[in-house]
Amino acid sequence: MQGIAGTGAAEEPAGQAAAPTGLTEDDLVLSCDASLLYGEGGFAGDADLLARLSGRVAARTRVLGTVFPGCPARDPGMPHLHGGGADFREAQRARLAARFPPVPPTLLLESRDIRLAGNALFTLEEGRKRVLFETTRPQERHVAPGPGPVADPCDESIGADGLTFLLNAGSSFNYGHWLIDDVPRLRAVAMLRARHPGLPITVALVAYVPHIDVARARSVKLVLGTMPGLTLRLLDWTKSYHFARLHHATPSALPCERKSPDSLHFLRRQGRRRTLLPRLWQRWRGLGQPPGRRLFVDRHPGRGRALVSRDGVLALLARRGFTVIDPESLSPRQQAIRFAEAEIVVGIAGAGMANTVFCAPGTPVIHLVPEGWEDPFYWEIAVANGLAYHAVYGPRVPSGSPEFLQDFTIDPADLAAALAEAGDPGARRAPA
Repeated sequence: MQGIAGTGAAEEPAGQAAAPTGLTEDDLVLSCDASLLYGEGGFAGDADLLARLSGRVAARTRVLGTVFPGCPARDPGMPHLHGGGADFREAQRARLAARFPPVPPTLLLESRDIRLAGNALFTLEEGRKRVLFETTRPQERHVAPGPGPVADPCDESIGADGLTFLLNAGSSFNYGHWLIDDVPRLRAVAMLRARHPGLPITVALVAYVPHIDVARARSVKLVLGTMPGLTLRLLDWTKSYHFARLHHATPSALPCERKSPDSLHFLRRQGRRRTLLPRLWQRWRGLGQPPGRRLFVDRHPGRGRALVSRDGVLALLARRGFTVIDPESLSPRQQAIRFAEAEIVVGIAGAGMANTVFCAPGTPVIHLVPEGWEDPFYWEIAVANGLAYHAVYGPRVPSGSPEFLQDFTIDPADLAAALAEAGDPGARRAPA
């Protein structure tokens, strides 16, 4: 990879302060024939909306191939939950154990004469917007509002020299969602390289916050390696762009949840393969027992959702040989190495715990979670990659912060019970 061209990085995440755009259902078209994407289910909306859109397909977009196949409905199994109130815990167990709906395939697309604005792709036909539904699904419009009133010309036109692959989503400013929902779609770049071995390829990302953008750029390199003729470019989210020819991929997850298992398998394989040599070096240097394989994944208090009972939790874990890490202080490659080598992971729910995708199948993973948190994000990572999922809940500390960012407490006794159920080797070496 040759580096970053023209950052144009924004200081705040796109969409969080975005004004309404007046986008209506009449503006929407499907990226391709509905049967190719939703023939087995997985549409991000109700059946009536799909029926109304089924006859409206983007005229300048065509399917080049399948990045990941669709996944049928499936039973995820039963999670291991501790702490919190019994009523919430049982309700959450039922929610997580409910049958997973189908996930549509991820398709590689090529579009001609297409535009990007409001983190959505659209064309103009007789002066009217035709917005690709898959880039502005209803559940994501609070962060991907779609194009506003069309201004011609666009801020910049990007020609047809070489290939441009756009990797974008409304939640890409959050590193956890970027890693799990976006990074796997880079497999499409390898498909483009195989189709066009001699052409340069630019991977285009919408820029948000500088330090997150640096991590995103490094994670692209982690997955793609030193692919020849590859350049990364960050686009300014406040501007609009016109592409004579653009490649992009449909989402690999339903909004907020329901990930493609194949996409997570790909991400795990790539992360573990790209870090194999440094991991072997660590093992050799440590004579087969490198330090720090028992991880506690901390979270900076300034991010919200701080663990108020941190001292008691750390004391318990210290007696069991855990090492405290803050993923924000590590590069994406270093994060992949630490989690790929972990024998057990305990951590505060947050973006850093998305790195459990790199853990070996069977690794016990224990999430510390505020009571009331219903998001199945980490559960789905665990189910897809065969991790032993556990969650320990504790009460929130009321404050003026949004509920999902309020601080919370964890009873060390509940954590000790989760460690014992996980078969933690430390539980046999040290008292709780």
